[in-house]
Amino acid sequence: MVAHILEVVTQDEERMRRMQNVPRFSYGRRMVRADGGPNRLFFFNLFSDHAMAIEFLKEIGLLRRTMKCDSCSRDMTWSERPKLHDGFIW
Repeated sequence: MVAHILEVVTQDEERMRRMQNVPRFSYGRRMVRADGGPNRLFFFNLFSDHAMAIEFLKEIGLLRRTMKCDSCSRDMTWSERPKLHDGFIW
């Protein structure tokens, strides 16, 4: 489980470094610790992009990827809905 989380952190760090809204890193600051774990800078940048944060939480298992509908018993997935408060709906 820890190895999977570290792999996801590494992938997301690379993705964040390519994003325009993430400031360029100076003074040798990194988004991960020496052991590969995320630090505060990683989480600050991750949660500045709502969709990326949701995907990260799904990847590491803190949010479900699918859920059964109570009405029809079919699988539901996350969908973006910008007009909603959090921007997503099942």
